[in-house]
Amino acid sequence: MPSQINQLPPGPTDLAQRVRDLENQMREMRAARRMKSAAVGRLRLYAADGQTLLAELGPTPDSGGGLTTWGLQAGDDTPVSATLSSGELTFQPSSPSFTGVPANVAYSALVDLGSDLVLSSGAARPSDWRSVVDLGSVTDGGVPNVVVSGFREVGGVGESGAANVIVQGVLTAANIAYGTATITPSAANTPTSMTVSGLGLSGSSFYAQVTPQTTVPGTQVTGVGASGVSSNGLTLWVTRTNTTATIVNWLVIGV
Repeated sequence: MPSQINQLPPGPTDLAQRVRDLENQMREMRAARRMKSAAVGRLRLYAADGQTLLAELGPTPDSGGGLTTWGLQAGDDTPVSATLSSGELTFQPSSPSFTGVPANVAYSALVDLGSDLVLSSGAARPSDWRSVVDLGSVTDGGVPNVVVSGFREVGGVGESGAANVIVQGVLTAANIAYGTATITPSAANTPTSMTVSGLGLSGSSFYAQVTPQTTVPGTQVTGVGASGVSSNGLTLWVTRTNTTATIVNWLVIGV
C-alpha cells in the first residue's frame, strides 16, 4: 500500500506550481460567479484577485448608459482612472436621421514630432462651422501651443477659419500688464515722467498704450506718452498747462 509520502509530487517545485494553479482557478471561478450575479445588461471587469472592481459597462442611474472606470481604488479619496490608447473618441446623436459631423476627442503622438490632443465640437451639417481646440506639445524645447480655430467642409474640402474665444470673467495673461499712475507735473508746459517697473512680461517685443483720465484734453492736458517699453516696465510722460496731478492709464503687451 503506498504511503502518504509517495502521494506527494515528485519534484521540489511541483507542489508550489499546483498550489498556484489552484489559486488561479479559484479566482476565475469567483469572477465567473460575480459575472453570473451581475445585473442583466451590465458587464463588470475585475482585477486578478476576482474581487476588485475595475470597470462597469451598462446602464447608469440617470437612465443612460456607458462605461464607468473605477481604477485600483484603496478608498474614496483615490482618483479613478481610465486609459485609451492613441485614437479617437466620438460622440454622436443616436438619431438615424443625423447627417452631420460627430463631436470627438482625438489623440496622436509621434516620438520625434510631439503630440496633439484635438477637441472638436462637431456640427449639425458638414458645412457648418465647428470649434476646434488643438493642444500641441513640442520636442525641441520650445513653447507648447494651444490653437482655437473654426473648421468646416464645403464640397468635401476642409476649410479653416476664425473662432470666437469667450472668457466669462477676468482674462489674465503672462504677456499683458496694465494699471494706473498719478503724475504731478514739475512745472507748467513741462513734460514730467514716472517709471513703472517689475512687470516681468513674456514676449520678445513690447508695445504700450497710454491715456489720461481728464475732462480737459488738448486744453490743459496737452500730451501723454511712453518710452523705454520693455518686459520689465515703461516710463510714462505727461505735459499740461498747469501742475494739477493727472491720472494716467497704461497697458503693455508683449508679443
